[in-house]
Parts: sequence; C-alpha cells; structure tokens
Amino acid sequence: MQYISVLFSFFLVCSCSVLNGSSAKLEDDIYGDDFERFAQNVSIKEETPRFVTYEYKDVRIDEIASLAARYCEKQSGKTAFLRDNITYRNHLRRATFDCLNLQ
Repeated sequence: MQYISVLFSFFLVCSCSVLNGSSAKLEDDIYGDDFERFAQNVSIKEETPRFVTYEYKDVRIDEIASLAARYCEKQSGKTAFLRDNITYRNHLRRATFDCLNLQ
C-alpha cells in the first residue's frame, strides 16, 4: 500500500512539472504571433460607413467580429452586426458586417 502511494506521488510531481514547463511556451506561441497571423490571413475587401467586408482564412469568426466592432465604432460610433459569412471552395471566407445603431 505504501509503495502505491509513493508511486502515485512520484507521478503527480512529474506531471505537474511537465505541465508547468509546456504552458508558458504555449502562451508565448499563441499571443506572440497574433499580429503576423492577422496580417497574413485577413484582408479588407470593401469598407463604407455602413458596412465592412473581410476576406480571411485560418482565423475564427469571433476574431474578425472584434475587428469589425472596432471599425464600426471608429467610423460612426455604431455596433457591428454580422450580415453574412460565405465560404469558398479554397477555404477562404468572406464576412460582411453592417454598422447599425439599434435604438
């Protein structure tokens, strides 16, 4: 019984040290390259004070929505709402956001 508890403690300590070492590297990889990833994978296809259209790949729609929200706020002080999201055969997507004030 004592052998099992020593073995369990050993595995617990080893797993904690492995997890702590890998999480710091993972965070650096995720947050360090966001600007470069956006610059390579997102382009503005059309923009007016009423709407904005982004073409993107390898980026999530919620990340594009935050860009659209900033754009609409700066342009007219309004809120961005997703009008449509089209996926093409080559895995490119186009998302159009309307800048609206729903009050």
